Amino acid sequence: MKNQFKHLFLLIPISGFVFGCSDASKKYQEVEEAKTCSMIFIDKSVSVNVNKKFINEKYTKVINQLIDENIKGKGDKLEVYFIHENTAKGKAAEIVCKTEREDLEGASSTDSEAINNEYTMSLDKERSIFKKIVFAQLASQNTSSSKNNTDIWAALPLIDKAVAKGYRVKAYFLSDMVESMRADNRRDFHTNPPVDDAAAVGWAREDADGMKASMTNIGLAEIFIAKPFEPTASRKKNNPAISTYWQRLFMELGVSAEVVEL
Repeated sequence: MKNQFKHLFLLIPISGFVFGCSDASKKYQEVEEAKTCSMIFIDKSVSVNVNKKFINEKYTKVINQLIDENIKGKGDKLEVYFIHENTAKGKAAEIVCKTEREDLEGASSTDSEAINNEYTMSLDKERSIFKKIVFAQLASQNTSSSKNNTDIWAALPLIDKAVAKGYRVKAYFLSDMVESMRADNRRDFHTNPPVDDAAAVGWAREDADGMKASMTNIGLAEIFIAKPFEPTASRKKNNPAISTYWQRLFMELGVSAEVVEL
């Protein structure tokens, strides 16, 4: 399948470390001290229209906030992926922060203030560049047939791999989370959504059983979901059982932190 997007890549190599310690508490401590990899999965399927005012404003706010919170210095990384039929190959951008704080040892109070001010200005400038890149990806249109399907499952191995590289991973789904793949052993929530929480939990357990063996790191990731629905959306449009499905699936895969809906 030919991807019709004009992807913008800023690729900057960065070394990571692989967790080699069996001590779970030390592993979590290492994650807390690691550089942050913010993974933004933008739904480019036909069911999500980011040109709508509410959706655009909500997603703009989410992007601004996550970049301001997560990009704190040299080595922090941001990756953008498109969710559609071929999510696994949907990387749209990868950017690594280059701003580094100068050593303040031996500096006078006046020099320290000047160094900190310069660092803050440089970091703000780099964050602005990050935002422009992500907003460009948010606004891009998917004109290919890949928009007719939604492979959210494919995002999970990508998250797992990022954690395995030693990053503190925060994954953001800007999506209605309606998995829609027409193939054997897949889910199509457009034609056959979970009817209630019990069905959602059962499906999540079943699906997780087939994923666990190949995803051993995803449990350390933090997951955030920003759906494109207004607060007044009906249950038919914003099916709460779909939220239950994803909450349970991530839990079954070992994600310890609560999945946050933004």
